[in-house]
Amino acid sequence: MRDYKSWKLAAGLLTILSFCGGCGRETDSLPTEQQAGQMEEQDMSVNQEESRAQERDEEVETAGEEEADVSADSGDGTFALEGVTLSILGDSISTFENWIPYGYNNFYPMSGEVTDINDTWWIRVFDDTGMKLCANASSAGSTCTGDSTDAENPQAGCSDFRITDLSDSNGVYPDMIVVFMGTNDLLANVPLGENDGSTAVEEGLIDNFADAYSLILDKLETYYPGSRLYCCTLLQVGDYGTDTPYIPFTNGQGLTAEDYTNQIWTIAENKGVSVVDLYHCGVEIDNLQQTTSDGVHPNPEGMRYIAEAVEAAILSEYNQ
Repeated sequence: MRDYKSWKLAAGLLTILSFCGGCGRETDSLPTEQQAGQMEEQDMSVNQEESRAQERDEEVETAGEEEADVSADSGDGTFALEGVTLSILGDSISTFENWIPYGYNNFYPMSGEVTDINDTWWIRVFDDTGMKLCANASSAGSTCTGDSTDAENPQAGCSDFRITDLSDSNGVYPDMIVVFMGTNDLLANVPLGENDGSTAVEEGLIDNFADAYSLILDKLETYYPGSRLYCCTLLQVGDYGTDTPYIPFTNGQGLTAEDYTNQIWTIAENKGVSVVDLYHCGVEIDNLQQTTSDGVHPNPEGMRYIAEAVEAAILSEYNQ
């Protein structure tokens, strides 16, 4: 069984000896020595090897093309990223009961349509890559904005409280950190702001998205200098108050998910941080009925699209 370690669970939850035991997960079977030998002896021409190497080096223009150029399997039956640890700074889309810190707010599995931990985007990533969870600091309803100095409330993503929860229970830092926040800023009518990531933000009450997101990345780089950062853009968000078909949700500021997504791209690029393009991952306005439960929260199908995009972004860099 795979060992996915929890972080800061309540005393009552500490009786759970391992996450994998709670969800009936088993280790993927590895090939026998004979099978491994057969795999190594498969005939592959030099031209094929050179062609694949060339494909990995060519610039891809779409997420689908990028996904075709990467593989989680190293070719010998093992995972390319086996044992690499990953932490998540997220909102409700990344929650699951008993897998987030005590005192954080859950969404899944009590709400929405993701009732099995195996259907979350992050467990799918771990299964496909061999990575392990370091800490999942995700809280439903949380925004990027808020009091950055708060050390007690998990609802401000830029806060010291949230940033310091990304190491594991032993204080070990993650190898990678995925930031997947901003949807609640859209839904809460948070002003977009103008910070492009080049302006330092003073600690305190942060009231616009651009300043808050820029501060999050600055603090992550300060607290976790050895961790590789990945910024997820927003998924497309539909107006779940209308009849079918869904239409893009527009908040009180006249902004859509695309506006916040573009700001994430700008900030991340100016800071040299990798971006996972979830806005174009396959969860689209036209298929929100099939990929979400309410136009916002992904169902298992939507989670699959997210997982594939995250894997592609991580593995494309790993394979370079």
